[in-house]
Amino acid sequence: MSETVPCQIALLGLGNLMRADDAVGMLTLQTLAESGLLPADVRVIEGGTLGLDLLDSLRSISRLLVLDAVDTGATPGTLKRFEGQQVDDLPVSKSVHLLGFSDLMGALRLMDAAPKEVVLLGVQPASTDWGTLLTPEVEPARPALMQAALDQLAQWTAGTFALAAPATEIRDLEIVT
Repeated sequence: MSETVPCQIALLGLGNLMRADDAVGMLTLQTLAESGLLPADVRVIEGGTLGLDLLDSLRSISRLLVLDAVDTGATPGTLKRFEGQQVDDLPVSKSVHLLGFSDLMGALRLMDAAPKEVVLLGVQPASTDWGTLLTPEVEPARPALMQAALDQLAQWTAGTFALAAPATEIRDLEIVT
């Protein structure tokens, strides 16, 4: 009988595919999953708008990388990186979902099942109205979001991953302190 080894790293995409820029996390996750660039030991989780239904999927994770639309009031298309206490301090109002990511993390902490390390890569949406396409302000941010995700995974796995697009597209990444 084989022993199941818990997954240590997960890549979680959040967002509603029917709400314009809210889909940026999910669409980017899908592109990365299909690219063949992700390490085999990284669990890909299509979180969509599942909220607390993700609790069981995240229980065995020690490092969690999240891709999402995050309303920080920045210029649409701006990519921001949140980690540690910054993720915990994100108010519910910053999430474009009814139940915010911070609520999910809070529930995991109450269950003593929260990942030890969480990084959230968020793109400022221009619109979360009904629609199935990203806005012209947010679509160009996807290569930078993908590369930032690959860079974070490389830090955690001691690997090197790169997109075909030039790295200069990451110039808009803002580290929130």
